[in-house]
Amino acid sequence: FSLIIFLAGVLQSSFFPALSMLSASPDLVLLAVIGFAVYDGERSGAAAGIGGGILVEALGGGANILLFPLFYMLCGYIFGIVSRIFLNRNFISWLLYILIGISLRGALSLVHSIFTEIDVTIYLILTGVIIPEYFITLVCSVPMYFVVRAVSRPFHKKIEME
Repeated sequence: FSLIIFLAGVLQSSFFPALSMLSASPDLVLLAVIGFAVYDGERSGAAAGIGGGILVEALGGGANILLFPLFYMLCGYIFGIVSRIFLNRNFISWLLYILIGISLRGALSLVHSIFTEIDVTIYLILTGVIIPEYFITLVCSVPMYFVVRAVSRPFHKKIEME
């Protein structure tokens, strides 16, 4: 799981920002954290969230070292519990979790930007960062679903055989 989180963080912070046609980069780490929470439970989701959040802060040069690890950990833990109790582990429920997760991420980014940026309007934050990031993350969630599901499946088969 660590390798997927690491690759997602590196792609999120280096590859996608280098593409000039995209004004925002997808939150691949959030997708991986939610995926591991859904397919491996709340403990794996929370652990992946802490590690992924620290990685995002380290690679992105974030000034607030607690914001992303705390947010990703809570997402991993809560989505892990919700997927175990309420919804099945299928593609439709995956999209629902992703929509909720990236909506919460957008709200967090908006509040963070309002308090840290002095000369930026809410309209500029929404149209320049949050909405493009929302849609590019949603598009990237489709291939990430198959990656996370494929990585999680061998571990569950091994546990079932024992």
